[in-house]
Amino acid sequence: MAVFTSIEDLGRSTDQPIFLALGMFDGVHAGHQAVLSKSQEIAHENNGKAVAFTFPKHPASFLRAETAPSLLMNKDHKAKRLIETGMDGVVLRTFDQEFANVEGQHFPSFLIARVPTLEGLCVGENFRFGKGRTWDSHHLKTFGEEVGLTVEVVESKLYSALPVSSSRIREALLSGGIEEVNKMLGWHYTISSSVQRGKGMGREFGFPTINLPWSPEALPAFGVYVGQVTCDGEESKYAIANYGLRPTVEEGVTKPLLEVHVLDSIEEGFGFEGSNVSMTLEAFLRPEKKFDSVDDLRIQIKKDIIQAEEVSKKF
Repeated sequence: MAVFTSIEDLGRSTDQPIFLALGMFDGVHAGHQAVLSKSQEIAHENNGKAVAFTFPKHPASFLRAETAPSLLMNKDHKAKRLIETGMDGVVLRTFDQEFANVEGQHFPSFLIARVPTLEGLCVGENFRFGKGRTWDSHHLKTFGEEVGLTVEVVESKLYSALPVSSSRIREALLSGGIEEVNKMLGWHYTISSSVQRGKGMGREFGFPTINLPWSPEALPAFGVYVGQVTCDGEESKYAIANYGLRPTVEEGVTKPLLEVHVLDSIEEGFGFEGSNVSMTLEAFLRPEKKFDSVDDLRIQIKKDIIQAEEVSKKF
């Protein structure tokens, strides 16, 4: 199957039974993965296809833009991650007035009219739907079963005795709690970008870097991280990186940059301009700060690298 921009296209694409996992799925975190896994399970049992139904932007951006949360991932990253979990397809439907006006009791019929082979729905227990988000997962089960659909409601995953949620992950990400973020995600938070030519300052300092522009809606805390870096799908290497605005060496910078230094020797051609590089963030060493001098920065970088090498041994 494929990634669809309308649910009607999904309905026209197959005559096999369809089982929809419904949700915003921002971050595709551990709780989302439980919902997706359940949809795959029931689809497999019924010789059908498991498809994630979601939105490219948060519905609040259409209804009340000022209240819309910053997203952990863009639509392309989300679709890719959803497919990687084992989903057969993804529907990225734009949230519009038509969808906003659907009354809860009519929602299952609304879906069936567009996907005639729809046989089941799978949602998390905190799922809300219908005009004004008035209805919950228990209503969906009742309304769905009335029109012959199988409806599975999946319990929330807990972390530190509280349900895992995208909002908790955003808060932890902004505060530098990257280890908490990764535990709630169920995968390592990853920055992916194309290498941008820098000014060579890292090399002058004796610490050559790969520069990755990265400005997601939900920003990680500015600071120094340890993780693993991969270039164009090659074998990963342990690395240290500063994410932020580089206040010691530049003023007036508004777009954050990830400056990655590979801990072992960089092979010739690793991370050349235009390369596709991904780095996992697995440990947070310290916040970004402005040093009194470049020499002070250089001294701190040496300390950071020593600490990063020790931390990487624990991965």
